[in-house]
Amino acid sequence: MPTPTAADLQAIIGLRPAAAIEYLERKGFAITWNWNEVNASTHARALTVAKATRLDVLQDIRNGLLDGLEQGQTLREFQRNLRPRLEAKGWWGRQIVVSPDGSAEVAQLGSPHRLATIYQTNMQSAYMAGRYVAALEARETHPYWMYIAVMDGVTRPSHAALHGKVFRWDDPIWQHITPPNGYNCRCRIVALTEAEVKRRGLTVESSEGKTGTETVETGVDQRTGEIRSETITTLETTDRAGKKVRFRPDAGFDGSPVQSHLMDDVLLRKAQRTLGDPAALTEVQQVLLDPVRLRGWEAFVDNARAIGRPQGQSMAFGVLDPRDLAFAQRQGAAVQSGVIYLADDLLVGAKARRHETAGNALTATEWKALPQDMAQAERVLWDTKNGTLLYILAGGTRRAKIAVRFNRAKAGQARVDDAATVFKVPQVAIRDGLASGLYKKVR
Repeated sequence: MPTPTAADLQAIIGLRPAAAIEYLERKGFAITWNWNEVNASTHARALTVAKATRLDVLQDIRNGLLDGLEQGQTLREFQRNLRPRLEAKGWWGRQIVVSPDGSAEVAQLGSPHRLATIYQTNMQSAYMAGRYVAALEARETHPYWMYIAVMDGVTRPSHAALHGKVFRWDDPIWQHITPPNGYNCRCRIVALTEAEVKRRGLTVESSEGKTGTETVETGVDQRTGEIRSETITTLETTDRAGKKVRFRPDAGFDGSPVQSHLMDDVLLRKAQRTLGDPAALTEVQQVLLDPVRLRGWEAFVDNARAIGRPQGQSMAFGVLDPRDLAFAQRQGAAVQSGVIYLADDLLVGAKARRHETAGNALTATEWKALPQDMAQAERVLWDTKNGTLLYILAGGTRRAKIAVRFNRAKAGQARVDDAATVFKVPQVAIRDGLASGLYKKVR
């Protein structure tokens, strides 16, 4: 596919860049050797560039992208400004580099072509995430979303086949086809009112019964000979001539902004506006337990553990039951929303190391199951000493305990409710806490 022109990018963008800037600004980093080692779920919350294995190099690249967004830089300006920084750190040109397994290989690091790919892919992803969130927040008045492709001679036929297709905002297909759907994809979405759909004579379609999966090879690991593959969601549709077409995103693009930091903010605002409303909290819970969102949570856990140190990242993973929220408020807690965040320092920070040493830390599998397990907590208690809600999860002789605290500053901006600590406790400690009055039973 050819590189998008300035006019293409202007058509793609077409909105104030604030959300796009925030999308990039709040991303963490993921270290990868080959581009196909990182899936779309990780890309939603982390910036990664193949063979950029130093965090300071990734930081420079992100800063260059942010400068490009804030200052409206062209691709040429982005390349001209970033290249000297990367050259100064030795990340440029073809070099002999040492791979993670200790073997040496010749690899292409920075180059004008690579910077163009980095610029186009990240700019498009950032703007489309911002557009997705804007459409999502307008869903009550604009519940129908139309897929728009740039209809010219270089548009992928499958992307062109989706041009003009309309689905409801909550159709699961948007978890997989929200642009960009590949490198240099120029597609976007437009939100429509019911009246607009009727006036334009559009047909609202459903993806039910039309989706499937396809496993595609993404390349061969030159070090190990392993053939890498990825399972991608497909959609059976028809083009404008009525010919059947199978649409699928490119490898690495079968994701959704529902996994991003921007979606966390949407959920937070929703819950804040309707604090304690059961219907709103149920809606938030449904998003957090959506399979695509859960893959994003698993990627968040995996990447934090792979990096091995906190990056100041957090992700919403749970929601308070309305009964628990009301109980906490009666105890004087300044509940902010009922949406519960978890910071990466609980996964890999000082507390994580203490729990590992004490032998009461959660396993990677248990961390990944946290959203589902919290939604089905065995019991909920109130810690009278610390003013926190305790969610005790089902398990064996030792139960995982999530301590939820309230009114915490997050990234110097919004105040949120979050997990103060998560670790395993013996059942006898729970019984003793109840007997001594340290804990009150909530339910």
